[in-house]
Amino acid sequence: MPIAWDRLGLARFRVVLDQDEAFFSDGTVCEDGFGECESLPIVAYGELEPGPEGPVFDAKAMARALHPTLPDHELETVCAVYGIPGRKGEAARVLGEAFVALVAEAVRLDREVVGLIARLEPEPLATLFARALLHKQIPEGDPTLGQEENAAGGELQPQEPPVAVGVDPFGPDGFVARELPSFEQRDGQIDMAHAVAATFREGGALVVEAGPGTGKTFAYLIPAIDRMARDETVRVAVSTRTKQLQEQLFVKDLPFLLGRMAPDLKAAILKGRQNYLCLRRWEIAVREFSEGLDRDRLHLLAPLARWLWETETGDIDENTAFLADPGGRELWRQLCDSHHHCIDSFCPQYEDCFSIGARRRARKARLVVVNHSLLLNDLVVDRMILGKYTHAVIDEAHALEETARSAFTWTLSARVVERLADELTPSRRRRFGWLRRLALPGNGDEVRRATDRVAALRTGTIRLFSVLGRSLPSEGRGPLPRLDADSAAALDRMRMTAGRLEESMQDLVDGIEDPELRREGEVHVASIRDLGGLAARLAAEPEEDTVRWYERERSGISLHITPLEVAPILERILYPALEAIVMTSATLSVDKDFDFVLRTLGLDVAFEDVDTKVVASPFSYEEHMRVCVPAAFPLLTEDADGYADELADLLAAMAGRLDRKGLVLFTSYQMLEAVRKRLPRRVTALAQGVDGPRSKLIERFRRLPRGVLLLGTDSFWEGVDLPGEELEYLVITRLPFAVPTDPIQAALGELTARSGRDPFLDMSLPRAVLRLRQGVGRLIRTQRDRGAVVLTDRRILSKGYGRAFAEALPARIEVFEASESLVEKIGEWFDEMR
Repeated sequence: MPIAWDRLGLARFRVVLDQDEAFFSDGTVCEDGFGECESLPIVAYGELEPGPEGPVFDAKAMARALHPTLPDHELETVCAVYGIPGRKGEAARVLGEAFVALVAEAVRLDREVVGLIARLEPEPLATLFARALLHKQIPEGDPTLGQEENAAGGELQPQEPPVAVGVDPFGPDGFVARELPSFEQRDGQIDMAHAVAATFREGGALVVEAGPGTGKTFAYLIPAIDRMARDETVRVAVSTRTKQLQEQLFVKDLPFLLGRMAPDLKAAILKGRQNYLCLRRWEIAVREFSEGLDRDRLHLLAPLARWLWETETGDIDENTAFLADPGGRELWRQLCDSHHHCIDSFCPQYEDCFSIGARRRARKARLVVVNHSLLLNDLVVDRMILGKYTHAVIDEAHALEETARSAFTWTLSARVVERLADELTPSRRRRFGWLRRLALPGNGDEVRRATDRVAALRTGTIRLFSVLGRSLPSEGRGPLPRLDADSAAALDRMRMTAGRLEESMQDLVDGIEDPELRREGEVHVASIRDLGGLAARLAAEPEEDTVRWYERERSGISLHITPLEVAPILERILYPALEAIVMTSATLSVDKDFDFVLRTLGLDVAFEDVDTKVVASPFSYEEHMRVCVPAAFPLLTEDADGYADELADLLAAMAGRLDRKGLVLFTSYQMLEAVRKRLPRRVTALAQGVDGPRSKLIERFRRLPRGVLLLGTDSFWEGVDLPGEELEYLVITRLPFAVPTDPIQAALGELTARSGRDPFLDMSLPRAVLRLRQGVGRLIRTQRDRGAVVLTDRRILSKGYGRAFAEALPARIEVFEASESLVEKIGEWFDEMR
């Protein structure tokens, strides 16, 4: 459709990018420029240096609003959407063509979407989108509208012709071999599939350690689908550690398998409700931001406008533009669904609610894909979210214990109380609150009383954490000592204030006839009751088999109550309702011994006989991997500065000699930062906590050329998949023992000792060995991968326990006296592979 550029105020505009300029007239390139152009509108990509006189249109902000689900919003990615080729030396011209395409996109979009974006964007984009409304719209039903629809809906109903149940899918004539060109028959995968099928058929528990490359996902999904196809009473929950693996299962693996095995079998994906946009809270946020003091934050909502119009799931993980902005991520807690804010059937958006729709689909599905956190939270509420299921698969089961301990932890912090108070009364950042919205006749005194008690709760919370800040030890985290008199008194006053506020709120709720306001008030009352109960628990004597601990963060101090052993909880609320359970991961045993995981997860008590199996990786590690240890490296515990100097020198030498991509795994952020600062400028390095969030770091690392380093701590030891040239060497800076002074680890050690076991041999060492295996597993991801592991902790050579780590490695250790010879040997090995 022709665009009237003059009506958009863009009859002529200048494009500026990377010190390059281009000029456009009526949307087309003007080769000769415009002469005097200081007052012309300027198009840039991201922020432009201050100083231009004309309005500056941020094309990147437009792209984020119009294409919020792109993998990223680099100019190259946006140009690919419109088929705009990159031209060397013409950066500004390419940006100008992309801007023209974005304007055309805005003109053709639905008027309601464009109007909403105009309301949310700042000037001058607000005016540009408002003027776009003047153009004639494309008729409804245009096939080009909504081209970015989400492929990962909440429910799968494949339509492929099925394969007869019983046909061996892994055999040479099976559909897996026929339809996956890269498929290679793997004995381990077949062995695991048979074991899973037997467990699903006969009942009981199976624990399978399946090394990288075994194809464990198909090895448990195919028997599960086969069993459900044979028996309509079987319902399966598949739980993963991460949402990323959830997406892979649901978007990639299940459509392929269900379409060929059981097209009528319904599968669904469900995440925690905080992943879904709440439509009621969205409307409240837009209204409050527009009318209150938060207008400067309206632009953070812009990437949600078109996505909200087109999404079928409301799952914020689809919206990369919103999540890429730190301000957006912080704002999400005001927009997401939450049991603290949900008013259920009283909500005017109840029928369109994304979260409720996802739960409905999950409860109707025969196979539901969840994550560990949701699985455990569902158990707490007696399976009210997922409904009953007869069989379960726990993938990445090595993380279940830690996730369960976190899921069953209670936390008190000033931030938690502040968020609750903000929902009730206006604050510095919010103009409205539940109490402000009440309009009952004659309730002025009750509202004032409740408002005063919210203020008292705010004040009491500030006083409590101020006292705690002075009385608690200065370490970042530690066991919570017995509270001194001032802290105990402040905590008790807070508990009593919460009790009085609960009474006032209940009185108000009892007099409300409006069902929406009443239900919302009931939820707030429940939250206040939980807060008072937690304060009472913290004031009382510690419960048995729990640890109380504090944590100092930038956001303030938080107090926690954490269960030490999760096995009794799982034995009580998970296992009894299951006919069969399969637990699998690449790391579950220590030297092929499963005693540690069986004990910590309670499987040895819950089941009379647990089948265990080790399925070896098909990778030839001795041929494809080198494991190197520099014997003369300083010990971190003896000379931290010398260790950091030596490590920085080693990394610089490897980056220069190898010219390949490397991942460096640390056990503390403090050492990561010390080494990062010591790296010479010629070394390109991305660091966790410095260069962006984890997911963005990994994506940037993928795109960068060879010779770059990625420095990461805890979360990078697992769940990082960088095959081939995306990762070719790995540096492990220290054997990954948990910090012994950590309050949870210290309490677990004491509990282990009380039970007659050795805290080091029976707890610390097995955990560290499993952690090391997880870290080393980041390197070789496919049959063709080659790579080197460098372990700079010589305790693996000098300490008696080093043998346990050495035997856990997939290739033998090569010892080098000097770091220089180590680097050269690895370089020669890579040269030979070329």
